[in-house]
Amino acid sequence: MRRRALGWGLVVYGIAGLILIVAGAVAGLDVAARIERLAADADGTLAAAARTTDAAAASFANVDASLSEAQASAVAAAALSRDASGTLRSLALAMELSFFGSQPLLPMSDEFNASADQADALAETLATVGGSLGDTRTDVVRVGTELDLLADQLELLRGSSDGGTGAAPPLRPFIGLLLAWLAVPAVGGLIVGLAMLRAPATPVRVVEERLSPPTSGRDGGG
Repeated sequence: MRRRALGWGLVVYGIAGLILIVAGAVAGLDVAARIERLAADADGTLAAAARTTDAAAASFANVDASLSEAQASAVAAAALSRDASGTLRSLALAMELSFFGSQPLLPMSDEFNASADQADALAETLATVGGSLGDTRTDVVRVGTELDLLADQLELLRGSSDGGTGAAPPLRPFIGLLLAWLAVPAVGGLIVGLAMLRAPATPVRVVEERLSPPTSGRDGGG
């Protein structure tokens, strides 16, 4: 009786294990496929973000070079404007010369002074532009440096998420091996249980021993 109960218990254990394994295969493999797909999508997104950020950093480097040239041009133009202003003021002073008590070139002196004032104003404007370009260059360099660091961090994040291989982790083979390992005791229990149920029962021999006094072989008469 115990043998049949144990056999039925193993059969139930094996069937329950197989049902759980099938359910785990259906759900686990689907979840693993989704995780692999999401990991691949995340890797592609990180790679694209790293490339875009690196390109933006390179663009800021080109902008910095252009701004540097523009700043140098503005500073040089401001210096030339100041030199021109000084020259025009010298010419204005020259036009104030007196010839026998008259100053026939005095109207031209006023024009030269006005031109000198305009040159001074232009020099101040160019100096302001040069200073603004310098400040912009500082901001551009800072932003470009931050973009370079961000691109490096994205590459590091991408490498840490996939082990540096650029591929999604192989979860489905791992789950398949795990389910196969779990199936071994379930199948073994089912086989052993069926074998125990199909085996013939071992006969039980009951030995009855009667304890009786020995008979003398006589009848009760004599």
